[in-house]
Amino acid sequence: MNPESQNPRLPRNAPALSDEERELSLYDRVQGGGDEEEGRNLKDYWIVIVRHKFTIILFTLIALVASAIATSLQTPVYRSSVKLQIDREAARIVNFEGVTPREAAYSYDFYETQYQLLKSRALAKRVIEQLGLESSEQFRAEEKPSFFRQLKGFFSGEKRENGAETEDAVPRGLEHLLLANLTVSPIKNSRLVVVSYDSPNPELAARVVNTLAKSFIDTTMERRFENSSYAKTFLSDRIKQVRANLEESERKLVEYAGERAIVDMDAKQGILMQKLQALNTRLTEVEAERIKAESRFQEMKNSNAQGFDQISASEVIQSYKEKLADLEGEYEDNLRIFKPAYPKMQRLKGQIEELKRKIAEESADIQSSIQSGYQAAVREQAMLQSRMTDIKGQILELQRKSTDYQALKRDVETNRELYDGLLQRIKEVGVAAGVGANNISIIDKGEVPAAAYKPNLKKNLQIALVIGLLGGIGLAFLFEHLDDTIKSASEIEKLVELPVLGVIPELRLENEAESLALKTCEEPKSAIAEAYRSCRTALSFSSPSGSPKVLHVTSSIAGEGKTTTALSLALTYVQAGANVLLVDADLRNPSLHSELDLPNEAGLTNHLAGEYKAGEVLQQGIVDGLYVMTTGPLPPNPAELLGSGRMMEFLQTAEEKFDLVIIDGPPVLGLADALILANLASATIVVVDAGVTRAGALKGAVQRLRQARARVLGALLVKYGQGRSGYGYDYQYDYNYYGYAADDARDRPRLAS
Repeated sequence: MNPESQNPRLPRNAPALSDEERELSLYDRVQGGGDEEEGRNLKDYWIVIVRHKFTIILFTLIALVASAIATSLQTPVYRSSVKLQIDREAARIVNFEGVTPREAAYSYDFYETQYQLLKSRALAKRVIEQLGLESSEQFRAEEKPSFFRQLKGFFSGEKRENGAETEDAVPRGLEHLLLANLTVSPIKNSRLVVVSYDSPNPELAARVVNTLAKSFIDTTMERRFENSSYAKTFLSDRIKQVRANLEESERKLVEYAGERAIVDMDAKQGILMQKLQALNTRLTEVEAERIKAESRFQEMKNSNAQGFDQISASEVIQSYKEKLADLEGEYEDNLRIFKPAYPKMQRLKGQIEELKRKIAEESADIQSSIQSGYQAAVREQAMLQSRMTDIKGQILELQRKSTDYQALKRDVETNRELYDGLLQRIKEVGVAAGVGANNISIIDKGEVPAAAYKPNLKKNLQIALVIGLLGGIGLAFLFEHLDDTIKSASEIEKLVELPVLGVIPELRLENEAESLALKTCEEPKSAIAEAYRSCRTALSFSSPSGSPKVLHVTSSIAGEGKTTTALSLALTYVQAGANVLLVDADLRNPSLHSELDLPNEAGLTNHLAGEYKAGEVLQQGIVDGLYVMTTGPLPPNPAELLGSGRMMEFLQTAEEKFDLVIIDGPPVLGLADALILANLASATIVVVDAGVTRAGALKGAVQRLRQARARVLGALLVKYGQGRSGYGYDYQYDYNYYGYAADDARDRPRLAS
């Protein structure tokens, strides 16, 4: 029988939330938690660490034990150190310089060179010879490489295919063996360097490092003496050659001066240059005066005599003009009385003409003076230019004559300077070679170490502790990444977009005979009872009409706590004053009668098969208001019975008689029973076992329910605790849903087909 074709309640059981409403609900949940996203991420990291704390502790203990074992297997190595001071230069006992080049202070090249010299094979060979280490069995015993060095060489490819060692592998010579155990450590921001040597023999370590420091100082002194000796020999030979060149150049200069009758060419050339400079200065002044005189002359020519500024500014002419003006005024005044022919008028007119003649003569003199000054400036300029040309010719002629002379003179001066410098240098080298000061000194000598330098158990354990913790945490996050089980409410919301109606904590049972489902009734103030009451409240607000009348409880797989959840919810509703019918519809693996210790000889299957009425197979629960219908004998065809018309009639009648009907259904995956029950019920809640239910299983179960047009109100996260999800207590649960034993199968009553 197809329940979808005969069920009149399908429209009512269609999903109450549309896709748009579901998206809005999810958006509200995301927006509500967005402010705490960063804190939540940190909390998630801490939860992962706490959840896998035993993995981290175990990994850390393994690292510590391995470090302790490896440390105990290593040979104790002693280190002796000597502290040296390396100065740029030795103490300046004399002011003469040696042959070693001077460099800038705090030169990196200089100190790096000294460090490489300390690690040179030549110095190591010298130490071996001085200590006689060629025949020392203690020293040769160090030639055998350690197990870790062999292991490092094996993985780094330092061996040939035929087993022979390369030059970069374990050193073949004794000097390489000594250098392999030598450490040069400069002290930052100082001129000090610490030279250390490691050896299983503490006395040998002290002897080697002290001898090395002394040999390094001795080789530096020897190298300085050798350089000075070589420089002195070289300079002596060079001085002889330079002296001969100086004598030859002086002889040629004297012969050339005698042939050209040159006494002091430089002095003569200097005099001519001084004259040329003086003439050039005077020519500049005269040229400026000539330009000024020419300007006055041109101005005079272009203007009339009376309008020329120099003529107008003449005091003599000004006095003549004043007198002329007085006479002309007097003449005009007398002209009103006397006629022009009158003797007085004739005398005045004569005086006026005489003044005009004097003004004209004075103007002519001024014009002649300006013209004469201009002509004199032109003549002086021409004379100076001619004189400068003559002196330049003399200088050029003198330079042409003295070219060879100057060349010979320069040769003499160069040879003399070179000779004087070499002579001074050989004296300095001779004095510096006899000075025994050195730029390297020993600050602290190497002492025989009292304790081993390595292996350092404390340091190795600290490193192992850090590595163990980091490795354990990394391993924990790896396990967490590989683990796809549901551990928190937020994961359910993100995965299947369902609201979480409640989170039930995990609880440890002191006695295996106790029932976890009855804790809600036995301990109403416990955390688990409060969690189920919170779920009841969430169901009350799941729809405008309150809690669904027929509630179907299921899960994705078996053993997630459906029966416990159904019974606990029923008890919480009974405590709130409701009459609740609890139906065990898991016709494949019922467990409700075991939880309540009720008989299961007759039940739901008998009613659906028509053998009994519903009231005849109904049983009283452990509290008033709770009624239970067990499964009865297990049928061979559970899906057909659950999808029958009698099942729909039974639920309709139960919905009218009781305040709430709770169906304890089978799991969704692998069975059709849960889909039929979800379609018949008013609403369905999915139970999720924290830390056990896999994401794929939950997603597949919810998808199947939605495809069956079931109204899925939300999910209930149960057994949320430290045992498997991060917090709480440990709780063992049987997850073998279909693992029936043969005896159990025989003991269960069967419904005849």
